Amino acid sequence: MSVSNLDAKVFPIGGYSSVGQYNDQQINQWIHELDQLPFLLSRVSIHLEEVFLDSPLREGAWTIRQLIHHIADSHHHAYTRFKWTLTENEPLIKTYDEKAWSQLLDSSAPIQLSLDHLSAVHQKWVFLLRKMNESDFNRRFQHPETKSYHFLFDYLGVYAWHGNHHLAQIKQALEQFNQG
Repeated sequence: MSVSNLDAKVFPIGGYSSVGQYNDQQINQWIHELDQLPFLLSRVSIHLEEVFLDSPLREGAWTIRQLIHHIADSHHHAYTRFKWTLTENEPLIKTYDEKAWSQLLDSSAPIQLSLDHLSAVHQKWVFLLRKMNESDFNRRFQHPETKSYHFLFDYLGVYAWHGNHHLAQIKQALEQFNQG
């Protein structure tokens, strides 16, 4: 689906587009975005009243609380996938059922738990990313569902986009709730 056809409520920053090859300048930008995400998410979350945390972003969507927990879970998986790919030859990664995870009992936990977790994971991940070289970023893993291979440089872009995407959704919800 092209970016122009995406629903702006679901994809407020548009879709992700692969850069196709390693680009040092782009890598540094994405690392910076990952570095800033926990701070930006914490800053916007300060404005979330408890009543809004359990409100869906839009009809049929996750609640803001579930979304914040999802970001922490998803980025934890991404960090682990980076480590697998750096230590194994084209590993077959493990997927997880995001929807099922969003229904687990910890999805009702205080968001600060996931904000703290995301901050810790990102500190380690960014430290690792800043030590990686072009050869490291050109390593790849295999996705079990599609059997396709993904380069770490592109996967970094996916997760920089992912964080920005969900941050924009939360900001959009704040505006909707007249809280931002």
